[in-house]
Amino acid sequence: MSAPQLPSQPGTGASSSFARDSLSIVIPVYNEREVLVLLFERLGQVLPRLGFDSFEVVLVSDGSRDGSDEVIAEKVRADSRYCGVFLSRNFGHQAAVWSGLGTATGNVIAVMDADLQDPPEVLARLIDELEAGADVAYGVRRRRQESLWKRAAYKSFYRLLAWASPVEIPLDSGDFSCMRREVVDAMRELPEQTRFIRGLRAWVGFDQRGVEYDRPERSAGATSYTIRRLVELAYDGIFTFSTLPVRIVQLLGFVASAGAISVAAYYTIWYFIDPTQFPSGFATITISLWLLSGIQLLFLGIVGEYVVRGLQESRGRPAAVIRQIFRHSGRKDE
Repeated sequence: MSAPQLPSQPGTGASSSFARDSLSIVIPVYNEREVLVLLFERLGQVLPRLGFDSFEVVLVSDGSRDGSDEVIAEKVRADSRYCGVFLSRNFGHQAAVWSGLGTATGNVIAVMDADLQDPPEVLARLIDELEAGADVAYGVRRRRQESLWKRAAYKSFYRLLAWASPVEIPLDSGDFSCMRREVVDAMRELPEQTRFIRGLRAWVGFDQRGVEYDRPERSAGATSYTIRRLVELAYDGIFTFSTLPVRIVQLLGFVASAGAISVAAYYTIWYFIDPTQFPSGFATITISLWLLSGIQLLFLGIVGEYVVRGLQESRGRPAAVIRQIFRHSGRKDE
């Protein structure tokens, strides 16, 4: 497989010109029935003002079970600018976005969430950055109207990832972005199976610029991004774009070994100097065994995480299985 073609001069853009020919907006949907009507209304107000000759909205239902599929199908029948992509089960947010990127046909492709926490009105500012010469314009969350623990968790994760990853992944940026077709094609050429979209977007390079915006609360419904899903996303980011966990294991292994050797030397010298005062050591031995056993299990878990991910990559499974692509004409691409 050929390597992605990067721009010869960073900062000059993948293309010298920018044409507002066609825009695709990829929106992953998982149990968002309550917010879809509001989403359609906001998009209907924003999209005509963006100045594109044509646009499409690719709604990717990630195994929704609350009737979202029916709402999407009804919208597609009523509006030829909408397309429904229905996955065979719930594969996760990143897999849904990836499936949408593969379906999108525009020369400019945007990614946003369905819950309206990525405001459609910000699309105009992102597209203006592309017109100014950028290849990627991504949203940077200036303020979040979310719970304190979520804000703290997100802030900690992004800073940890930025510190650990050799790839410069912008702080406080999610998948909300607009990209030129060349960037999406470069991302789609990458063969890996675990897709961390914002990491891949940063890895391929090109001229990338951030646009700050305030992230509001959900407009309706409840979030499907549970703590478990957030942890899984953090794992994908850290283990896919960093070898830091293994290096920490190596460092701690050296420290533990050095400490054990030092303690052994200390007790050996003590035994020969004053064997009558030498402690029996049952408690010391027991605690040491438990401590070292725990450290070994932790190390094996970290190394095992990389082994499992390597196994997943070797299987070559697709990110998701598309059950059906539904377009306005009624044609169903199985």
